[in-house]
Amino acid sequence: MASTPLRQQLSIMRQSLFDEGLLDHEQVSYLETLENEDDPDFIENVFTLFLRDSTRYIDSIEKALETSPVDYPIMERMMYRLKGSSASIGASKINGEISTLRKQFRDGDMESGKASLQKLKAEHANFKEKLVVYVGMLKQAKLSEY
Repeated sequence: MASTPLRQQLSIMRQSLFDEGLLDHEQVSYLETLENEDDPDFIENVFTLFLRDSTRYIDSIEKALETSPVDYPIMERMMYRLKGSSASIGASKINGEISTLRKQFRDGDMESGKASLQKLKAEHANFKEKLVVYVGMLKQAKLSEY
């Protein structure tokens, strides 16, 4: 069994992700039910994949925005993927920011869209920093169980 202080830290960190609105409790609880003997690292893997893919999507959105003319089909595809992947892990704030961004670009409000992209990048950086620590703690807790 994992050390009590580590499990307590993990529980506190998990709750803070919910309290800050970074993760949706219901969605994360659902994902946790998918973890089993056959895939004991499911939640860590899903979070790790999200972090990798979401960074690529944001970079692609930014690059598409910098092209002349703006590559709207690429931007829309990457925003759609980011919205879907953030919803699937319960990344509430990221999902909200991407919804705002998509609306602004669809409405042709490029200046607000560019500002929202910067806000999305900042929110993503904050989320990524905290999620990396959380995933590391999950791995450490599982290792201490063996």
